[in-house]
Order: sequence, then structure tokens, then C-alpha cells
Amino acid sequence: MCYSLEASITAGLGLGLAGYGMVSKALRHDRRMLLFALFPVVFSAHQFVEAAVWLTRGDPIAGQPFRYLYTLIAFTAWPVLTPFAAAYAESDPERKRLWRTMGQVGVVLDIYLIAKLAGADGIDLTIYRHSLAYDPLFERPPLAADFLYLVLTVTPLIFSERRAINIFGVAVLITFFMALAANRPAWYSVWCLAAALFSLIIALAIEGARSSNYDELEIQR
Repeated sequence: MCYSLEASITAGLGLGLAGYGMVSKALRHDRRMLLFALFPVVFSAHQFVEAAVWLTRGDPIAGQPFRYLYTLIAFTAWPVLTPFAAAYAESDPERKRLWRTMGQVGVVLDIYLIAKLAGADGIDLTIYRHSLAYDPLFERPPLAADFLYLVLTVTPLIFSERRAINIFGVAVLITFFMALAANRPAWYSVWCLAAALFSLIIALAIEGARSSNYDELEIQR
């Protein structure tokens, strides 16, 4: 998250509470949305990790574990969690199979990115336009890896059968390009903030499922 320690903690608390509520609703009304409901919880943990990065930014040695953890979550959570969440929520067999396949590709990409991070000589940290800019000290992955990351993270959202998830996906894609354009050195910190906030849109998909279930009960009566 950007801007300050206080903002990171506030966002972490807010997302954590929202995530708890969304998980509870998913368990009661639509278990197929459970993985999507966990998104704000993951984002919440991510923001608390960045709060620790803010706290230790003046001590590179003490801060390195938190910088690695923040980068690890940013690099590896979403190419796997997004496709598998979409597969779990999907009712169409062909698209479910496609999302699962993309999730498996995401696992392979994660292994590659984890290996790159493991071989890094540390992660430099600077503040650029009030945002934390992380600079892993390794040879940059090829552009194809960045493109694959974006496809795995965004495509299952945009082409989900749930309208609210589609809106979330479009918002995530737009903010990806906006983060690159407005704050390239700190783009994935800025993008994670935007995606975290937009993940609250997922609540609308759960509410929609709740309404549908209620209508079905009324019809059965």
C-alpha cells in the first residue's frame, strides 16, 4: 500500500473486516464464491506486511524479510488464486476447465518467480511519489512473464459468469495501466492498493447469489 504506515494499517483493518463478512456470507449463501471472498483477506494481510515494511524502512537488514514477503505475495498469489477462484465459482464445464488449466500455468509461473526471488541479492526500497517502490536485485524476468502474469490475473475475472466479478476485472485491468503510467517505479504497490479496494466489489456477487437463492426459495414455496 502507498502513502504511510497509518494508511497501510487502516486499509489492512478495513479489508480484514470486510473479508470476514464476505467469507461469512459466502459460507451461508454461496460456497462457490468462497475463494473470491478470501481476496480482501489476502489483501488485508498484504497491507499489514507493508505496514511492517514502513516500520523498518530505515533498517534494510531488519526490513528485508518483510520486503521479500510483500514481493512474494504480489508476485505469486494472484496468478494462482484468481484462476482457481474463477474455476470454483464457475458453472460452465468448459470455462471451469479453462480456469483450472490457467491456475496450473500460474503454479508453474509462481515456481519460476519464487526461484528468481530466491536468487536475488536483496530488495532495495525507495519512496517515489509517496509510494513504496520495491526493486528486487535480480535479472528482470522477460516481458513474456509479465504478460502471462497479467493474463492469468485478469482474464478469469473479465470472463467470469458473474457480472460483479466482470466489473472487478475491468477495474483491475484499467488500474494496472494507470499505475504503470502514473507511478512506474512503484507500480505494483499502487496496483495492489487499487485492486485491494476494488476487491470489495466481490461482495456484490455474493449478494447477487444470496438474492437468487432467496428468489428460488420463494418460487418453491
